[in-house]
Amino acid sequence: MQDTDKPVKNPAMDLSSQQSASTADVPLPVGPGTPAVMVPSRQSRSLRAPQWFRLLLGNWKSALGMAFLIVIVLVAIFAPLITPYDPKEMVATPSQAPSFPDHWFGTTHQGQDVFAQVLWGARVSLTIGAAAALLSTLISAALGMIAAYVGGWLDEVLNLVTNVFLIIPGLPLLIVISAYLPFKNAFSMILIIAFTTWAGEARVLRSQALSLRSRDFILAALASGESTMRIVFGEIMPNMVSRIAAGFLGAFVGAVLFEAGLEFLGFGNSDTISWGTILFWAQNNGTLLTGEWWHFTFPGLALALTATALIFINYGLDEISNPRLRAIKVPKHLAVRPVAPVSSVAR
Repeated sequence: MQDTDKPVKNPAMDLSSQQSASTADVPLPVGPGTPAVMVPSRQSRSLRAPQWFRLLLGNWKSALGMAFLIVIVLVAIFAPLITPYDPKEMVATPSQAPSFPDHWFGTTHQGQDVFAQVLWGARVSLTIGAAAALLSTLISAALGMIAAYVGGWLDEVLNLVTNVFLIIPGLPLLIVISAYLPFKNAFSMILIIAFTTWAGEARVLRSQALSLRSRDFILAALASGESTMRIVFGEIMPNMVSRIAAGFLGAFVGAVLFEAGLEFLGFGNSDTISWGTILFWAQNNGTLLTGEWWHFTFPGLALALTATALIFINYGLDEISNPRLRAIKVPKHLAVRPVAPVSSVAR
């Protein structure tokens, strides 16, 4: 005889039991005398940072470089709030050594506050460096990828131009062009640096694009009738973003140093306040001979810290572009414990 006290299984309950443990079940009454049907609610999605950002933070070098760069950028933005002094006005006794809390970095031969000059100079130096690096990266990416994909006479012409710019030394070329320009300002500095530093990265991006030109997805896009610009910038370029970003950081470092070098040699606008012009006036005032080390030490440290921060960030970008460089973290419960040698156990 069949047991009538045995509970009857509800198909809806069986379906609800197959849901994941993270999904909350909300009972929905169907009617009087009818068991409630368990309707799964909408599963909440946790917000996670992009993988490239987690890789940058996972590498201690790139995380340290990002922290340094963020601090430098914030200091440049909030310079008027950090220091009360105007970097161009005489605010204290000339050639005063660093003192706290009045003049942290000392004063110049004209009585200007060096701390205010370093903070305000970060604006000009970083702006020129970032703009020149961006323009240089755009030129190198466009010319390198187009030359690799199109090939033929266009590739030969672009290779010839690239080789010419690679053979000519960068800094002497910058000096010659700067000397013959009728105007000297930030815009001219950006153009000079960008149009003389693109060749090396263009050669690297061309070699990378050559390895992608014969891939299946490129051939499929070509067979479907896609235009050349669409294939270059829509198919090839997304697969080279990490390499382009690394090239931008390298160009950023070079642009900041080139800007400081040109300003130091007197080929820039000496009326502006930048790290290069601070070094220019320190050299003109003979601070090395008089022992005023603070006038050139602090802007030099600012340049060194900025370049170091950008180089450290590049370590994290290397892990993004090359998965073999990523460190594999093994959980503790899965880690293999070292086994003692047989000879030591026998003893």
